[in-house]
Amino acid sequence: WAWAKHQPGGNDAKAQEFVRQIYKNTKVLDSGARGATTTFAERGIGDVLLAWENEAFLAVREQPGKFEIITPSLSILAEPPVAIVEKNAAKKGNLNVAKGYLNFLYSPYAQDLVARNYYRPRNEAVLKKYSSTFKPLKLVTIDQEFGGWNKVQKQHFENGGVFDQIVKINNSQK
Repeated sequence: WAWAKHQPGGNDAKAQEFVRQIYKNTKVLDSGARGATTTFAERGIGDVLLAWENEAFLAVREQPGKFEIITPSLSILAEPPVAIVEKNAAKKGNLNVAKGYLNFLYSPYAQDLVARNYYRPRNEAVLKKYSSTFKPLKLVTIDQEFGGWNKVQKQHFENGGVFDQIVKINNSQK
């Protein structure tokens, strides 16, 4: 969606049509990234896999020479949430351990572990170290591109939202 909007003359209508065409060409709509990778890489269904970077790298590692990774010019920054529920951690006497773990996640050592497991590190020095793996990629956020998760949920995924509209149009053309 964001890529289509960033093209010359791009707007929401063109982005929706771009995404609709992708879904129209989808042979199996799996419920998650791992399922989609399995359908594509192991079951051989589909010509192209649109996936998180780590899934693409895992497919290449598991089946060398079978796939080529194409890095787009623009993508969404995926930031899995991590939090400490202080009341629970304190009750169990683990608050300091939890805080230590949270801080560790963004340390250079942990970011190196992240990169070795095919997740794009946020630490610039570590990212540079793995530049042969992670190609340059402009990353945009949900807040920047779409106005935040609440707006995205309402516009795209609530009943009658963009996703439902895309499915309805594509189903009517079968």
